[in-house]
Amino acid sequence: MELKTLERMTVVKLREEAAKVPDLSGARAMSKDELIRAVAGALGIDLSARRRGGGGKAATKNLIRELKTAVAEAIRAKDHARVKNLRRDVKRLKGETRRLAKEKPAPQPVGGEAPPAPVSA
Repeated sequence: MELKTLERMTVVKLREEAAKVPDLSGARAMSKDELIRAVAGALGIDLSARRRGGGGKAATKNLIRELKTAVAEAIRAKDHARVKNLRRDVKRLKGETRRLAKEKPAPQPVGGEAPPAPVSA
């Protein structure tokens, strides 16, 4: 089985695959992304080539920059269909960066203390 196959499966099918893995528990409570990671890990599938959630925010932003350069080139070449597709890709990736930003919790202050309250004058 390949990573692409796992990504195309529905949550129901992924849960069926997870049920076949003896060491995996709690599949019913997992989201699709968690199921893909768990099943891929159990089957020894490399997740580095994963399109969704694999590269992180910095890699996604670099890809956005490259696509924006390609958009500018397509505009100069007056290739309207390509411009439309590239802009759609940029929009999708921007949504991905927002999702990645929401997933990561804000860093906690050292020592678990709350930050000092602002002093009003």
